[in-house]
Amino acid sequence: MTFLLSLFFFLRPIMFIDIGWLIFGLNITEFFAVFATFILIGAFVLRVVISKKLNISVIDFFIMFFIVWCFFIFVLYIDKSNIKDVAKFTIPFFTYIVMKNVITQRKQYTRLVLLMIYGFFIPVCASAVLISQGLGLDKVLYWTGLHRYQGVYVNPHNLGHCMAFLLMLMVIYTIVCSMDPTIKPLRQRKTLFLFFLVLGTLALYCLYKSYVRTSLIGMFIFVYYYLFKKNKRLLIVLTGILGILGMVFAAILYTIFFDMVDSAKGRDKAENFGSGRPYIWKHNLNEFSKLPLDGMLAGVGVGNRRTHESKSVGGGDVWNSHNDFLEVMMQTGIVGLLIYLGMQICIFRKIRQLEGKEKYVFLALFLAVNFMNFVSNSYITRFGLGQIYYAVLAYIELPIYDYKKDSDKSEAQEFNDY
Repeated sequence: MTFLLSLFFFLRPIMFIDIGWLIFGLNITEFFAVFATFILIGAFVLRVVISKKLNISVIDFFIMFFIVWCFFIFVLYIDKSNIKDVAKFTIPFFTYIVMKNVITQRKQYTRLVLLMIYGFFIPVCASAVLISQGLGLDKVLYWTGLHRYQGVYVNPHNLGHCMAFLLMLMVIYTIVCSMDPTIKPLRQRKTLFLFFLVLGTLALYCLYKSYVRTSLIGMFIFVYYYLFKKNKRLLIVLTGILGILGMVFAAILYTIFFDMVDSAKGRDKAENFGSGRPYIWKHNLNEFSKLPLDGMLAGVGVGNRRTHESKSVGGGDVWNSHNDFLEVMMQTGIVGLLIYLGMQICIFRKIRQLEGKEKYVFLALFLAVNFMNFVSNSYITRFGLGQIYYAVLAYIELPIYDYKKDSDKSEAQEFNDY
């Protein structure tokens, strides 16, 4: 069972590489996502049959409700919906359910996370080599002359998001290991520490060269939130260093954030802020407001949208939202959005039941990911990212803590303090 999960954790990062193959009309990433889902379900069934135990919670209720709702919308708008988009919305959640039922120990979890980090080694190194040679170029921005690279990925956004997630993942691995006395801390494993240092440096380089602002700001939120909670001195030092670097490289920063700076200073329209996101959001919200009541409740159909160049399947005028929360509402309606938000609230509450550094690092991950979801197409519509995110997030429901016992202990302590 854990062998099947090991295969998934190691191969999933590698399968982001764009090799141009099509299998049954699916690219390699899409095919692997479907194939891996069957592997994960197989591991899940074996575990449940052997252990005769099932780890379920209110989060699973919302997950299954959301999956059923997405398929209901697909059937309801079968002439407008796209089954591939339904799969993208629903497949990532299976990794969460499987992980928390198959893995029972912190040491098992850290081994799988380390395998995922090893899996990132190939695309990170290959991308870094290509970028350093001026290859793997996606485009040169007309207004600033900025060269945006994609490395071995299909586009710069996949490169940037994967690099940001890898950097956060290495921090999570380090902290989770430090919480278990049976696991040797990273600082005492010199070879692995050196590997992390090299891989992290290359990932940071690739993230920078992708110029994906969502990922850069998401990383900023992750680091700042965690340090604010656990190490304010280091946070002050980091802020000082970043302030100095910001002044030295102000011209470069402007080429990266020029439209945001110009809109903020009034040189350009406010709706052009962040590649025109306010304009896109306003347009889609306006289209949504024109829907009848049943359309508002159920959306326009999963996958029924268009880019600025092509009409939507249903002949409407719904654009790619560049906001995963808005995308969920447009495609699955107010009901779908409320189910998804309910799921996120339950996840947030569960994270808060963790202890010490683990609580804060997973809260940092949760906040960073939800910020990126709000301002871009991130961990909902990019289902490959969603798969690895929910696989890692499943840690919050592993049977490591007795939450009820901890809750009773906390209540007793509060009573004594009172």
